[in-house]
Amino acid sequence: MLIRLFLFSLLYLGCTLFLYRRCVRSGMPSEKCFYLELCILFLSVYLSLYLSVLTPNGDSVYLITVLKNLTEKPLFGFYDRLGITYPPLFNYLYFFLGKLIELLGIPFDWKYRSFIFCVKLPGILCLFLMAFLVWSEAKKHLPENERVLPLFLTLLNPGYLLVSCYICQVDALYAFFVLLTLCLIVNRCLKAAYFSFAAGILFKFQAVFIAPVLLFAIIDQILLHDFSRKRFFSHLFTGLAAIGCMLLSYLPFICEFRTGTFNQNGFAHNLASSVSGYGRASTNAYNFWTLIGLNLKRDTKMLGPLSCSGWGYLSIVLLVVLCACFFLKAAGIRFPSPQKKEPCGNPHANVPRGNPRMPRPLSSDLYPLLAAFLVAGVFCFSVRMMSRYLYPAIVLLIYACILRPTKKRLLCTVAFSLAFFCNVWCDYMVYPYSAYHNGLFLPYIFSFYTVLCFLGLTYTIADEIVRDRTAA
Repeated sequence: MLIRLFLFSLLYLGCTLFLYRRCVRSGMPSEKCFYLELCILFLSVYLSLYLSVLTPNGDSVYLITVLKNLTEKPLFGFYDRLGITYPPLFNYLYFFLGKLIELLGIPFDWKYRSFIFCVKLPGILCLFLMAFLVWSEAKKHLPENERVLPLFLTLLNPGYLLVSCYICQVDALYAFFVLLTLCLIVNRCLKAAYFSFAAGILFKFQAVFIAPVLLFAIIDQILLHDFSRKRFFSHLFTGLAAIGCMLLSYLPFICEFRTGTFNQNGFAHNLASSVSGYGRASTNAYNFWTLIGLNLKRDTKMLGPLSCSGWGYLSIVLLVVLCACFFLKAAGIRFPSPQKKEPCGNPHANVPRGNPRMPRPLSSDLYPLLAAFLVAGVFCFSVRMMSRYLYPAIVLLIYACILRPTKKRLLCTVAFSLAFFCNVWCDYMVYPYSAYHNGLFLPYIFSFYTVLCFLGLTYTIADEIVRDRTAA
C-alpha cells in the first residue's frame, strides 16, 4: 500500500509539472488545450465510475443505518435515535436518495454494486460541480492555455478521487458550498453568499471554519466601502433570513405536526454531539497532535496548564486573530494612535495634521487564501480532526491560484494536495485505528510535512500582503 501511495504521488507531481511547463510556461495552442481538457474530463469520469462501484471501507455501516432510519421511520425523533450525525440538509438529501433506491427496488446492502453507486453518487456529483465552478472562474480570469492545470488539480486530485469515489465520504457536499460561498464573495454577491454558507453548514458543521472570511467580506464590502443605512439593513435582514432558514430546516426533526409535539432536545443533541465529536486529540489525522504522539488519545489529557481540548480551542482563537491581522494589514486599516496634547498657548493646537488614509478595498484574490488558511490551520492545530477535514482547503487553494496565478500559490496547492492524499490514504489503507500505534515512523513524517505546508501557506500570505503594500 505504501508503494502505491508513493507511485500515485509521483504520478500526480509529474503530471502537474508537465502541464505547468507545456501549458502555462510554453503557451500551448488553444486547440491542444481543448483536447487536453477533454482528456482530463473523460479520464476523471472513467475513474469516478470505476471507483464508485468498488466496495468502500468508509462509513458503510453508518450510511446504511442512516438510510434505514430516514426511509423506514419518521423524521421526528431522528436525532434522538442516532448518535453523532449530520445536519438537516444531508438528511433530506439521503432521505430522497433512500426513497429513490427503494423505488428502483435496490436492496440496502453493500453486496449490490447498484446500491454502492447510488450512495456515492451525491459526493461524486459535487466533485464535478466543484470542477465546473473552478473551470468557469478560470474562464473569467485566465487565458485558455492556463485553464487546463486548475481543472486537472481538481478532477484528477488523488485525494478527491479516493475520498469521494472510493471510500464513500460526503465531504464534497459541503466543500462545494464552501467554494460557492467564496466565489460569491469574490464576485461581490454577498446576499447569495449568506444562503450558500448556511447550506454548507447544514450539510456539515465544518463549513463554519470559513465564517471569519465571510465576516471580513461584510466589513470590507458593506461597512468600509459604499456604506449606506439602507444597504446595511438590507444585508442584515438577508443574513437573518438565512439564519431563519437554518432553524426552520430542523422543524421536521424536532416537531411532530400531527400531534403538536415539540422536542427541542433533538436540535441541542445534534449540535452537542457534532461539537464534542469523538473526544480525541487527533482522530487519525496527521497534524500537530500526531506529531507530538497524541493521535487517538483523549482530548481531556493534560498538556501543561491546559488539556488538549483547551489548547485546541486556544489555537482556533489565535488562528482567527492572525487571520484578522492579515485582513487589517491587507485593507490598510489602522487604529488611531493617541494624540499628544499641545499647550494651550500653541497656535497649532487642535489643528488637524492631515486626513487619515481611508482603508482600501481588500484584494478579492486574498479571500480564498484566507479561507484555506483557516481550514488548514484548524486541521493542523485543533483537536478532534479527521484526515478528511482538509478537503475544502485544496479547492480553495486552486481557486486562489486562478485569481492570482503565482508560483508560491501553486506550490502551496500541490503541497497540500499531497498532504491530504497521504493523510487519507494512510488513514483508510495503511494505518486504520486498529493498526495505529505510536511506534510507527511514517505518520510523524507526514504530520511534520502537513504542519510545514501550513507554515508555508502562512508565509505566502504574509509575503503577498507586504509586497502589495509596498507596491501601493
